Amino acid sequence: MSGTQMQKVVPPRLLVPYLSGKRTVISGYVYRVQDCARLTTPRDFYHGLDLSFDGSELTSDVPELYVLRWHARDVDTYSVPYGPHMGGDWSDAPPFAGNGFTTSREHVVPQFHTVPMPIPAGARIMHVTGSGERPFAEYDGLTWRPSA
Repeated sequence: MSGTQMQKVVPPRLLVPYLSGKRTVISGYVYRVQDCARLTTPRDFYHGLDLSFDGSELTSDVPELYVLRWHARDVDTYSVPYGPHMGGDWSDAPPFAGNGFTTSREHVVPQFHTVPMPIPAGARIMHVTGSGERPFAEYDGLTWRPSA
């Protein structure tokens, strides 16, 4: 997966901690950007990436999202979260399906999981609205800088 562009939606409560340097890791469920090409609006991301889980701060009519993107490195560890019915040992709360994909009926999106890993230099946060996306901030390895 080295060099593959990955992404994760940043929960609203974590945007400021990321930008201020208080949150310095990426963890949990992540997705390849290439598999999410059809997800172009906040609503698409919400439905395509299972963002309706219990405790989610997002709703299907959220007007904007922030998406963290980075290039996978050789030292990064990504697992496909297979449940026992697929020969794996993962278990998690719904909407976890355990088959290596999100539960979306509209979008087929492979799902990966990573243990906490440092944010790599060159990572970007994208601002996604109904009218498209734009670069919001870029990580230089030490701090986040606003995108031009």
